[in-house]
Amino acid sequence: MNNGNFNGYDPNRRNQNNYDSGFMGGYDPNQPQQGSYQASNGYGQNQQGYQPYQPYGNSQNSGYQPYQGGSGYSTPNVQTNTVAQGAISLAEYSKKVFLWMGVGLTLTFLVALGIALFLTEGGILNYSRVKSFVPFFYGGIVVELILAIALNVGVAKMSYKTSLIMFNVYSIVSGVTLAPLLVVYDAKSAVFAFAAAAALFFGFAIYGIVTKRDLTNLGPILAIGLIVLLIYSVIMLLIGHYNSLLIGIIGLIIFIGLTAYDANKIKTSYNALASDETMLKKMSVNMALQLYLDFINIFIYLLRIMGSRRN
Repeated sequence: MNNGNFNGYDPNRRNQNNYDSGFMGGYDPNQPQQGSYQASNGYGQNQQGYQPYQPYGNSQNSGYQPYQGGSGYSTPNVQTNTVAQGAISLAEYSKKVFLWMGVGLTLTFLVALGIALFLTEGGILNYSRVKSFVPFFYGGIVVELILAIALNVGVAKMSYKTSLIMFNVYSIVSGVTLAPLLVVYDAKSAVFAFAAAAALFFGFAIYGIVTKRDLTNLGPILAIGLIVLLIYSVIMLLIGHYNSLLIGIIGLIIFIGLTAYDANKIKTSYNALASDETMLKKMSVNMALQLYLDFINIFIYLLRIMGSRRN
């Protein structure tokens, strides 16, 4: 057997007596033999003696089909469920997701650190600067919401470059809204919370990637939990009984679960779009945003649980 192309029956070929020869690319009992095999489809024509096998690309037989993979042969115009030539691999797709997530986190924390240093002088708040910063803080929250919705809803319509620019802008604006936390909590607490968040995030992200379980069913449960947490937080804030520790623990559990869920979605989104390289690139930005948000929220809730406020 030559890589799945059978040296067997060929309906397109007949011998001199108008009988099916029954063979192609090899010995034909119906061909006259003069001390050597007669050439036919893969052996040089009118050559004496055995000729080396020629690659299938040079075959002139109309019934001959190149090897398509798997067992047997493939007929013309058969649609195969294979990755289109040029599409990126799962490993490349995953690298893009975590690369853009890392870029986003770097931008966020650099901006947040710069603003926190601007709002303080010698570790003491500069209230005039804080007052001028407040409009930027609330404006940043609005811009974040708009960009997050646009990146999730319009990912299929916008170009890869546009989605990447919007994600980077979102990361910068996020640094603006995150800066007050770095002002409220001392530096040691922030560094410790960041290290703990990184350990938790990557631990559960790796689990989500390598597990053979389908975590799709966790999505609706975690979404409901997040909505309940937000409603509860608003109610507690309005009635003046805001329990930061309890909310921090519940929020941490939810976003740890979302980390595993979103990391697992890297595989499912790749499998759904494996033949579309352009869409995979755009979806890598969308997936980076979701994992970015998981990390940021784990950091925030850890800071609420174990952080020490400035005096």
